[in-house]
Order: sequence, then C-alpha cells, then structure tokens
Amino acid sequence: MKFLRTQKEIEHQIKRLIDTCTRLRWAVAWASHEFPLFHTLHENRAKIEQLTVGIHFYQTHPDFISSFMDHHAVRFVMNPSGVFHPKLYFFEHEEGAWECIAGSPNFTRSAFNHNTEVAVLFGNADAEADTAHDQIRRTLNEFLSLGKRLSEKDLVAYRNIWKRQQRRLSPLSGTYSPPEKETKPRISPLEVPLFVAGWPEYFNSVREDQEHSTEGRLAILEESRRLFAVHPNFSDMSDDDRKRIAGFMVGERPDWVWFGSMVGHGYFKQAINANNPYISAALDEIPLNGEVTQEHFDRYMLHLRQAFEKSGIGTATRLLAMKRPDYFVCLDSKNRRKLCEEFEIAKSVDLDDYWQKVVVCLTDSNWWNSPEPPDGLEKRIWKCRAAFLDVRFYEPG
Repeated sequence: MKFLRTQKEIEHQIKRLIDTCTRLRWAVAWASHEFPLFHTLHENRAKIEQLTVGIHFYQTHPDFISSFMDHHAVRFVMNPSGVFHPKLYFFEHEEGAWECIAGSPNFTRSAFNHNTEVAVLFGNADAEADTAHDQIRRTLNEFLSLGKRLSEKDLVAYRNIWKRQQRRLSPLSGTYSPPEKETKPRISPLEVPLFVAGWPEYFNSVREDQEHSTEGRLAILEESRRLFAVHPNFSDMSDDDRKRIAGFMVGERPDWVWFGSMVGHGYFKQAINANNPYISAALDEIPLNGEVTQEHFDRYMLHLRQAFEKSGIGTATRLLAMKRPDYFVCLDSKNRRKLCEEFEIAKSVDLDDYWQKVVVCLTDSNWWNSPEPPDGLEKRIWKCRAAFLDVRFYEPG
C-alpha cells in the first residue's frame, strides 16, 4: 500500500496503470477533457471494462461525454438519490494481478492541475486483498447499474444546461471564469478587501472623489437614467443627448466625459452621430429596472457588434453604465489597471470576459448585495454603486 500525497504522484500512478493494465473499471463523480490523463484514457479506450461517471451539479464537461458516450461500457449517472461522489480507479493486469487507487481526485483537469488531492494505492499483494477485490468489484457493479447510456439528444440538452450552470458555478470556485480557462492558482475572493467590504466601507471609499465631484457624478448618472426612462428607445433621444450618454459631449457641466471619455473613438462617434439602429437595439435588450442577466448582456453584445467596427470594451461598457449604473462599470484606460489588480482580474479582460470576470465578481461582493439605504446620499450612490467603482480606481493623466 502506498499513500499518494500530491496530485503529481496520483497523476503519475494513474497514467502508469492505464498504460500497463489489461482492463480498467472506474467510478468517478465528475470528469472533464483536454488534460494529459484524458488523452491517455482516450488512447486506451479499448481497455475500458466499466466506466461510470456522475454529472451531478453539471460538473462533468459535455465534451467528455461526447468523447465516450458511444463506448459500450460507459454509463452516466443522471439523477441519483443524493450526490454520486465516488473516486475509484481499479486496474486489472495479467494473471489475476490488480491495483486500485481510491482518494479525493475526480477525473478532471482541475484535480490534476490546481487542486490539493490525496489518494491511496493498493493491490493484490496487500493484506486482505481477496476481500477488498470482491468488495470493489461488487461496488463498481452497483455503481454501473445506476448509470445509463446517453443519446445525442440527451447530450444537447445537457450541454445547454451546463453552459448556463457554469455562470453560477465558476464564481463559487473564486475564479470568475470557466475552470478550463484557468492557467494558474488564484487567491480566494475572501482575500480581496473590496470583495468582502460591507456597504459602509464601500460608501465611504467612493463618497470622497479626489478628481471629480460626487454631485457631478450623480448628476450624470441620474440624468442618464431619466433620459432612458422618458424615451422608449435610445434612438428617440436628441442628437445631443445621445452624445452625452455616449461620452463625447464636451464643454458642459456636469462633464459628460466622466465615467469614460469616448472622445477619441472615431467609429463609435460616427455610429452615434448617425443614430445607428443597432446601438438602440442593443440598449433595448438591457432592462431599465430589475435583474440584469447574462442573457440580456449577450443579446446586447450581439446587436452592438453589428453597429460599428472595432467595438471595444470601453465604448460598450460606457453605454451599459449609463443605463444600468447599478450593474455596470465603464472599464477603460483610466481605471483598468487598478480595478483589475484589486479584483485579481487579468488586464487583458475583453468583452468576451467582461460579464463573467467583472459583473459577476462585483455583484457577488458584499457591498453590492447590501440592502438599499433608506434615503439621502447613500441611497443615491447605492443606485449607481457599480459605476461608482470608477471613483476608487480612476487614474488621471
């Protein structure tokens, strides 16, 4: 018997056993794809005698299912009573020899790249091996009976649900991006001061604006909200009001280029000046009140990308912050560095990442989820609390 105390030791032993065994029988709670052991298993798929994989919490990657669903010996546990949670790797060799690994790792990329895992390796040479062998075989047979073969229709339905669930699951891991995109360990959100800060701390940090005035900032955001409330569509606004919201109406007070100046964005300015209907259609997808979801954001981006060339994260998020300053912060060159550092977000964040890495992160924060203050300045800032992040992270010059 051997205690395996690191993921690298476990990975090494599983690879050795896949390569050298004659048959394998496994039961794991979750499985993913595109990591070295996945490729080793796929290359040795003829050795699979039994493989039972759970999909509880939608943690198993649909591409793993797609890769093995046609194998006669592979089953997926759909709706178990409780959570199907074993991690049992059993290998048979010539002349009755066998080895087994049992422990904490699922058959996932994270388990063999980022997680802290332990396991025990034992086999036919260990004490009470015959009894253990019979119990393991019986247990694996019971697990297999819980599973079923999946059809292409099942896979399509699962993949659709899996995509939606990733938006909920990845923040729980502290990564704010799908696990397969993570390339290095990240700190916990609990170690990010702004993430755990309560409302009083956040309010005090944004009420004192060193570069602009708080009342001036509120005047911009509150007037923007009023304009969206009285005009059914962005295209119904006057030319000057559209320029104000777009962030390139200069020479006025309050200064409409606060919260992201778009003065230098030529393609964007042309589209606003021409009252491009796709911009209006995009903003129509974002509700003026109530919850904003990723589905709203995705539809917004679908329209916006048809409106003008080179739609960047600054122009797209400027418009969002003007309509829903409670959910969106304009991410531009003046605040990107400090905001990304604070939330442990890569500075290369783009529109494809913005919802998951920025919006989901800030809307998980304690201060964002605080109750609405009863009145006064606190209430006004609370209604614009996401956009007001610009106060904390703005760098002049």
